[in-house]
Amino acid sequence: MKNSILATLAVPFLITFYFLTNSNDGHSEYKTLTLEDKTERAIAFKDFSDYRNWYQITHEKPNTGDIIGVLGSNHKGPKGYREVYINKIGEATNKGTAPYSYPAGTVIVKEQYSSKEKWEEKTDFKVTVMVKLDAGSSPETGDWGYTSKIKDGKIFSGNSSKARFCGGCHIVAQDTDYVFMNSDLLNSERD
Repeated sequence: MKNSILATLAVPFLITFYFLTNSNDGHSEYKTLTLEDKTERAIAFKDFSDYRNWYQITHEKPNTGDIIGVLGSNHKGPKGYREVYINKIGEATNKGTAPYSYPAGTVIVKEQYSSKEKWEEKTDFKVTVMVKLDAGSSPETGDWGYTSKIKDGKIFSGNSSKARFCGGCHIVAQDTDYVFMNSDLLNSERD
């Protein structure tokens, strides 16, 4: 009886020891990290509901039209009105000049209104969010993740369909770290 108990306890240990010592990849980290794990490490929290207290990139005027020429019908199209906010982590980078390189944890929230009237009333709008992930977490999207929720939303990156959709346009802004709205662009609009 004692031997069978010892054998029962030893089997899981021996199996674990075998896989740890006979791994084919040669790495000491055996847990495969999911995208959600990477996202959790990249941002301190996933509640962005206080975003209106952040720096408002579009503080002088809302973004409207299609100055880049790639908007199409996204973000309410050229006739839409958009307000864009950035958290403290990315604020200094956004206010600076090129080359832009946003730190992991940067969060950008965009409110999208279908008309000037809706924008003035601050009603009936949609929100999209960009989150800068840890370096190397999503090379397909320049290490940005996307969601349309400001609280506890799943962050999409990598080859997910949502990331491919969002990243397909943001690739045009690769030279400004995939972010369209920055001080250089806003200054060029004033000229």
